[in-house]
Amino acid sequence: MTPSSTRTARADLPTPAAEVLVLRAGGARVSIAPAHGCVIQSIDLGEGNILWTDGRRPRALEQSEAVGEESAREFDDEVLIGGWFPMFPSAGVPTATTQQHGWAPRVAWAVLERSATRAVCTATGPFLDGGIAEVARTIELEPDALTVSSTVRNAGSGVRSFTWGEHPCFSRDLFAGGHACFAGEQVAAVPSSANRAAGHAARSDAGAAAGVVGRSLTIALSDEAGTLPHWLYWYNYAAAELPRADTLAWEPSTAAGLSVGDAIAADAVERLGAGQSFRASLRCGWTLSTIADSRV
Repeated sequence: MTPSSTRTARADLPTPAAEVLVLRAGGARVSIAPAHGCVIQSIDLGEGNILWTDGRRPRALEQSEAVGEESAREFDDEVLIGGWFPMFPSAGVPTATTQQHGWAPRVAWAVLERSATRAVCTATGPFLDGGIAEVARTIELEPDALTVSSTVRNAGSGVRSFTWGEHPCFSRDLFAGGHACFAGEQVAAVPSSANRAAGHAARSDAGAAAGVVGRSLTIALSDEAGTLPHWLYWYNYAAAELPRADTLAWEPSTAAGLSVGDAIAADAVERLGAGQSFRASLRCGWTLSTIADSRV
């Protein structure tokens, strides 16, 4: 689908509810809303959703022209419902001419394939510098893991630039009393209650795994394609700026920093010539655990 020039549908207006696809494997159940930015709305292992969501229903989205700070407000207020969503062609905080997290989580994706354990969705839109990006996203469930693989193809002319990132929002409540880890080291404790704190921590290490350890569950995130070496840990526990969010997230991306502006300034954007492709793949595995003896 090519993003139109209309604004993203507002949450307080009557808009069509998005179809929800359900995948099942063993005791795991995953729900996906392709029309709401291809968001993975839930990962339920039998004891509830391990992702944070704000309770609003997914809906059919249309691309917005908002950029800069306006796009950041729009995303937080109107687009963000939690879950796990892609960031493209601009991962992170916007510049004056780009959108927070890009257009990918703001548009309706088309469903190409669907089975009991697998869904393939696609969307089309511009790179940072125009052109035509064809994006395909495969979400595949196993009993002990979910793998999300995406391909970006330059379907136009010229050399085009972008950054890519994944944004899974995990439930603070589910992992309360646990901790976030990177490359086997503890990065931050997960508080037992929503304490209004918010912040970031950055890590970079090609091939390293990130994760969260809770009292009964450990999740481990791994960069399967080797194209997402930079990891941003974001937490927001009902902080004043975004009070409805009670979540922590590991956000792997192609470039270091909080914003696409950081990547552009460091000349750390990805570039594709006509017909060339980029691939990213993030695996989220889970195991039963205890805080005492589990490390990522």
